[in-house]
Amino acid sequence: MRRKKKVKKKKRAKKRVKKGAKRFVSVGVPEPIKEMIKKVAKRQKMRIYQVVEMAIRQYITEQTYKKGEKTYHAGYTIDRKIWYAFKLANSIAQLKMAKSELDKEKVEKYHEMTLNTLNQLATRLNVDTKEVESAIDEFLKNPTGINTAKLNDATKILMARIVLGGKHA
Repeated sequence: MRRKKKVKKKKRAKKRVKKGAKRFVSVGVPEPIKEMIKKVAKRQKMRIYQVVEMAIRQYITEQTYKKGEKTYHAGYTIDRKIWYAFKLANSIAQLKMAKSELDKEKVEKYHEMTLNTLNQLATRLNVDTKEVESAIDEFLKNPTGINTAKLNDATKILMARIVLGGKHA
């Protein structure tokens, strides 16, 4: 009886991929799904992987999650941050407008509302609002162009912190 020779299988050499280049892998899908993806890719003048990526991203944005009794969509967190940044910008704009009109009652009203907004930002989003608070005080004492610019800059930085998250964005 002759022994069978063991044949060593040749290992495939891994292709070298340039740094930063996309590495593609296979994903198994039924033929009808593949055809649908190809049709969409052709119609949209996209590559197949781009259609799949777009579909997955859309799916993720439509997902919801529950927190207690409330149901939120996946984009809720960024939506909430943008809302607070918008609220801050509005508060500062109203305060500056009231100061330019030289209406003490309006200035006091909008100053109080702005401080309330800053308090909400500090407690709800955990951002440091001290720079804006001091810039507001300087602006209200002396509304020069330099103090207005300082208030604008402090507001922009705080808006970035709100959207990016954290105290020191």
